Amino acid sequence: MRRSHSHVAHAVLTPVLLSAAACGGDGGSAARGLDSPDVTISPATDTLYAVGVLDGADWEMFGRVADVAFDADGTLYILDSDAGHVIVIDPAGAFVRTISNKGEGPGELRLPTSLIVFGDGRIGVRDVRNRSIALFDREGGLLDDVRIDPEGAVPAGRLRAMPDHSLIAPARRMSFSPEGISDREQGRPITRFRLDGSTDLFHAAWAPPPRETRTDEAETGNIRIQMEAGEAFPLPLALDVLSDGRVAIADSVGYRVKLLDVEGALVSTLERPVPPVAVTPAIEAAERERRLASLESGGSGGGGGIMTLSITAAAGSGGGGNPMDSEGMREALRQIREDQIRDLAFPEEMPVITNLAVDWSDRIWVQRSALPGETGTIDILSADGRYFGSLPTDGLRIPRAFGPGGLLAYVERDDLDIQRVLVVRLMADEQLEGAR
Repeated sequence: MRRSHSHVAHAVLTPVLLSAAACGGDGGSAARGLDSPDVTISPATDTLYAVGVLDGADWEMFGRVADVAFDADGTLYILDSDAGHVIVIDPAGAFVRTISNKGEGPGELRLPTSLIVFGDGRIGVRDVRNRSIALFDREGGLLDDVRIDPEGAVPAGRLRAMPDHSLIAPARRMSFSPEGISDREQGRPITRFRLDGSTDLFHAAWAPPPRETRTDEAETGNIRIQMEAGEAFPLPLALDVLSDGRVAIADSVGYRVKLLDVEGALVSTLERPVPPVAVTPAIEAAERERRLASLESGGSGGGGGIMTLSITAAAGSGGGGNPMDSEGMREALRQIREDQIRDLAFPEEMPVITNLAVDWSDRIWVQRSALPGETGTIDILSADGRYFGSLPTDGLRIPRAFGPGGLLAYVERDDLDIQRVLVVRLMADEQLEGAR
């Protein structure tokens, strides 16, 4: 673990502050209207600590960091999916404890994928293989295990906590049959998951008309996989929750952030005059090239446009080991992905927004799209329609988790390809007034 000792000893966290340097403007940080031209802001950060080493204690040698989150005190929680536990780090960067472990007993985790820290201090861990959300207290004691019906609404994105301790996320409804697993959800619903196990529709995100798709198959041994080619530059379905329970969501092609109330009803819309980019043949070729290069280097081929729809085992199959790990299956999957990339469908326009997140001061960080191989600009807005400025493409990015007092947590890899969690704080240069 690495620390910046001159700063981590502060007991009181400073407010979130940003400095601004206007491009051709006055250089001030006063909020502007949403129709303002882009103004570059360059926040300075102070590195507090980093967690994750090649050789050290078991807890700090990560298998795979699946998620991170802060609580209201600035305590950091790190979910290591491979180890099946949550690592607790205090605000000074010191190890406190681990919560849970890998296993199949009560309170143990099999395949944890996401982490939620509730306002009352409880910690929730979604376990895909257990089909549940395990609830723990701050000391790691198991409080409950909330079941997720596999044939009901299933989270298809990161779960976000609401003030009433319910959770919201994009959702899908899966059907299970001898022919395999299929998605029977229509449209793009955002579902509320309650801690009593019930669900209801929170909001129906905008969905385009259905398009024709092509499905390819791969089969080896007793496993058959169907994969459906998707669309490059897919519509966003990004959301996050403000402190009062309103939800910011981006779900369309244009620069449009919808604000929903606690019941999922639209209350207002934030729009900036940033038009979508027309998808040209040159852009299509560059995107295919980028995805094929990712596949060649061992990646997934760009993600987003390829979906696994069905994995089935032939009747009477047996034997040990995981057939998905066989060389034959890996090669079959690689060939399907390559074919799907070459046949990738493209929209007429690239959506302007690809992601958004809300910090602890209720500022909305909006990630704009970019041409293949480039990095998009990030705008910072307020929910009442003010524009604070845009982060440069080579500057600060949206973190994996925001924390109180300007804390940001990033999951990254160092020069030795060791996964670590880096925690920084926005420094006090010039305050953005009244962001909450």
